[in-house]
Amino acid sequence: MDAEINILETNFEITLEGFATEEEANNIGRFTLEAIRALNNNLNLEISKLKCIVISYNFSEALQKITSTYQHKSPSSYTNSKQGAAVGQLVSKIGNDGLCEEYTLVLSIEFFAELFNDGSFLKLNEEGYRAVIHRIHHELVHVHEKNLLTCLAQNFTVNEYGSALLISATRAWSEYLANYMSSGSAPQETIDLFLENLDTVVNEVSDEIGKLIWDYKCYNTPLSEMYLEVKKRIRLIINSYAYAMGYVHSLNINIKEYDPKLSLTLSNSKIRYQLSELGIAFQNLYGKFNDQHITGFDDYREITIVISEIFKQFGLVLECPDWSSDCELYIHVN
Repeated sequence: MDAEINILETNFEITLEGFATEEEANNIGRFTLEAIRALNNNLNLEISKLKCIVISYNFSEALQKITSTYQHKSPSSYTNSKQGAAVGQLVSKIGNDGLCEEYTLVLSIEFFAELFNDGSFLKLNEEGYRAVIHRIHHELVHVHEKNLLTCLAQNFTVNEYGSALLISATRAWSEYLANYMSSGSAPQETIDLFLENLDTVVNEVSDEIGKLIWDYKCYNTPLSEMYLEVKKRIRLIINSYAYAMGYVHSLNINIKEYDPKLSLTLSNSKIRYQLSELGIAFQNLYGKFNDQHITGFDDYREITIVISEIFKQFGLVLECPDWSSDCELYIHVN
């Protein structure tokens, strides 16, 4: 069953797709609307261009429909579960001037997992409600960020070098910002899960990268295939770090005291120095954002340099004159 909740005074609507009953759809829709109203009334967020939220049991189909309608090509802001499956994506409609005209937020029903029990919409506990409200808060920060950073043309295209560095930088910092600014609504369990996830990723994904490069050196994997798989995993590491550090920096969490296991993992990591520099770069860019001093993609340079150093630390040196042209990317393996 599909349904819509129209809010005429704000030109905003919530579309609900694939629900078993009208009651279930209305419960989720009203919950989402009230959460947005409460957050918008209590926080200084610029979300005026958010025109629609689509909540669907078929996330990929709903996302494809919106991206097709918007002719969307630019990188989007994601919210991922601990397991890495996408549960939300903000899609932008880009005008001829390269700026965003409006946004649609597409959410999987899994976004609301804590509100369900055996298929019913129930108030299980305060933490369950808080977890979902925090996710909504996180998504609204993504809208806020895009509304304020009009200096960044959303139709800006890059080559593979730019994909590895600039796109990775903008996406990671966006998640850092979203968790930083929404940290006040985060349940303790949510924070703990992100820190636990970072611990797992730094350990396991780093090992995966080492194995991929070794397989290439043993002539078992082509260079292009190895590089793309390594890039994917480095993005996972820096995104996981961004999520976690957003909370850590905003809430002044002392990792050594709060999570000794994670602290040990980071201190023993092959990329411990690079991750430390990445955290500093995230903080510095947040300072620029807070002071309204971001003027273009060049402001992400500090983050891109650190990402390049992470590639180097794993044994890959990326060379290309720039990321906005058709120049070929050269990959040196050490």
